[in-house]
Amino acid sequence: MKIVVLASLAYSLVNFRGALLARMVAEGHEVVACAPDPAPPEAAALAKIGVRYVAVAMDRTGANPLQDLATLRRLVRLLRAERPDVLLAYTQKPIVYGGLASRIVGGIRFFAMVSGLGHVFSDGGGARRRALRVVLSRMYRAAVARAERIFVFNRDDASEMRALGIVDAQPVDQLPGSGVDVHRFAHAPLPPGPLTFLMVARLMRDKGLAEFVAAARAIRARHPAVRFQILGPLDPNPTGITRADIDRWARSGDVEYLGETRDVAPMLARASVFVLPSYYREGLPRTILEAMATGRAIVTTNMPGCREPITEGTNGLLVPPRDADALAAAMQCFVDDPALAASMGAASRTIAEDVYDVDKVNDRIIAAMGLQRGAPSAAVATRRALGDRPAIELPLAMVAMLLAMPVMALVALVVFATLGRPVMFAQTRAGRDGIPFTLRKFRTMRDSVDAAGDPLPDAERLTPTGRVLRRARLDELPGLWNVLRRDMSLIGPRPLLPPTIQAMGSKGVARGAVRPGMTGWAQVNGNALLGDGDKVALDLWYIAHRSLSLDARIVARTLWVVVGGETVRSHQIERAYARTADRRG
Repeated sequence: MKIVVLASLAYSLVNFRGALLARMVAEGHEVVACAPDPAPPEAAALAKIGVRYVAVAMDRTGANPLQDLATLRRLVRLLRAERPDVLLAYTQKPIVYGGLASRIVGGIRFFAMVSGLGHVFSDGGGARRRALRVVLSRMYRAAVARAERIFVFNRDDASEMRALGIVDAQPVDQLPGSGVDVHRFAHAPLPPGPLTFLMVARLMRDKGLAEFVAAARAIRARHPAVRFQILGPLDPNPTGITRADIDRWARSGDVEYLGETRDVAPMLARASVFVLPSYYREGLPRTILEAMATGRAIVTTNMPGCREPITEGTNGLLVPPRDADALAAAMQCFVDDPALAASMGAASRTIAEDVYDVDKVNDRIIAAMGLQRGAPSAAVATRRALGDRPAIELPLAMVAMLLAMPVMALVALVVFATLGRPVMFAQTRAGRDGIPFTLRKFRTMRDSVDAAGDPLPDAERLTPTGRVLRRARLDELPGLWNVLRRDMSLIGPRPLLPPTIQAMGSKGVARGAVRPGMTGWAQVNGNALLGDGDKVALDLWYIAHRSLSLDARIVARTLWVVVGGETVRSHQIERAYARTADRRG
């Protein structure tokens, strides 16, 4: 395939998306990267990984409608000249005008990556900003109306886009940011000498620069040896800090301005704690992820995006936005307890490796876009043709949830009477494209352990009441909430543990082409009576033949199974194996 990736800054194509672009090339695709600025260094860097760079003029921060119309015209001309199969756009203007251009040209699979909604969608700003927010929301809506998938970096942005009417039926996937190269940003021991707090950000007031300076001034009044550093470029954004402002702060002696750099790794290694007091509408700040990979504790605001990678008290501290006193109090904790920076920094590194490793993030993106080499074409075609059918499923799930409420209340009372608290258990399962989510079900087993403290086999822990609940599928009723949250569908493969999906390899990737379901083809053709190989074969057959009529058959069959019990339907299993040409596992 030919893929065009559209950005608002050439540098970000190398620094933030370089690994993803290289992965696309490795999967056998022709990749064209586009941004407004003529950028010989970036073009050369991209050429080294097999990516062609094309400059397309765009005023990334301006609001002149005539200039923006010219941008749209240039993007239409670009897409007609390149004729890509896929367009991936990220940041505000590339998404809006790239999405509109792809609709005008037609025949292009469009994906939008919302790395953050930006300052227009931040709280406050007066009537002008509110009016601009309405206009931009409508433009966003038009741009992503035909998007095959929308990627977001935090749950708040997904909710806000739905609340504003930007997103309707399109699939929205939350990614753990753009990821971080845990090898480039290797774990670094804490530096000797005085405690050093580092803030890395574009020089904008919305990033919390004034609050950082005020907190630094308050702490240095008591602890003059503590250092506070600011690293980042000036920005033409309407909330940008002037050079005179930053020079005045530096002359006071309370903060040091380190200028700007394209390699922040050495600065992070020389810092003790990373601070980002932003009240800008972030996606998931890459600077936080880079600091975490370096092994640094984080102090940031309890704001969308910023709070996403922070486990309060484990790898960092969260403070209210625009509150210099609270920020100073949080940083004072590290002054009072020097060991805190080391313990939280170690936790940050572990989280970065486990969740935010750029290779793991790119695996998700490539799978979600159907770009992996040798991806099952039937699964991709099914995904593109049918999507997730939220327009049908969400109303049905809502009605089912309302009707099931009395039954769920009764089941909760029965579980409480037989097993006590809690009446539900929660477990991480793999959702669409392997993205984890928390599944909740009614408890059916006791928490019994053997002499060594290990759980007894499931059959020994399952209660008589639990058997009845499982037979009637009543234990799975809380899964309706997961359907409403878009973690699951009503019908699809059974949600499995992430390690189980990973162990399946390419079959696990293919199985993740659709969301898992409360019931499915494998569940009505034998379910617990089947081996793992049979279940996978049935799941893959379902994905290849997914249709509304097949889903209706599954619903009817599910009711029959609830009444009559599970039965192995051998002819369906044989048909599934005939399609996949697999041997039974």
